[in-house]
Amino acid sequence: MKVTLTMYTPDGVKLIADAVRVTGPFFDTMEDADLVRYMVKHDYGSVLEHVVFTFELKDISIAISRELLEHRIASHTARSTRYSDEGDASFYYPKFSDDQEKEVYTQTLKYVQEQYLQLKDSCGYEVARYLLPMATHCTYTWTINARSLINFLRLRLCKNAAPEMQELARNVKD
Repeated sequence: MKVTLTMYTPDGVKLIADAVRVTGPFFDTMEDADLVRYMVKHDYGSVLEHVVFTFELKDISIAISRELLEHRIASHTARSTRYSDEGDASFYYPKFSDDQEKEVYTQTLKYVQEQYLQLKDSCGYEVARYLLPMATHCTYTWTINARSLINFLRLRLCKNAAPEMQELARNVKD
C-alpha cells in the first residue's frame, strides 16, 4: 500500500481562521493557528470543511475501497475494472495464523485469476471483472475535507477497525 498526498488547500489554516472570524468579532484577537486548534477542540467543525486534501491510495484492496464509501463526505474515484485488464492484478494478503490457511487463500486467488483470464479472452473485461475477488488491489483517488478526515482517522485508527484499514489510516495520518 502506498499513500500519497497529491493536493491540499493552500493556506488552509488562514482559510479556516478567516471563516471563523466571519462568525463573530471576538475571534479577531486570536492567532490563526490557535483559532484552528480551538475549533477542533470544541468540535466547531463546519469551518474545517473549507479545507480539502486529495490522496492517491495505491494498492488498497477493493474491500477497503468499499469501506471508504462509508465516508460519504468525500469524493471517490477508482481504477476502472470495466476498462482495465486485471490479469496481472496483485492482491491483499491478511496475516494468517498458519501456513495451511495462507496456502488455501493463495491457491484460491490463483484459480480465480486463471478463470478471469479465460473469461476475459472470450467475453471481455466488463464481464470478467465480476470474478475479481475483494482482495484485488486497486488505485484510488480520494478527496476529503478536514472535518471528515478527522472523523475518518478517529474511527479507522481504532483497534476495532480492519487491519488493512488501520494501516491505511496510519499512512493517511503520516
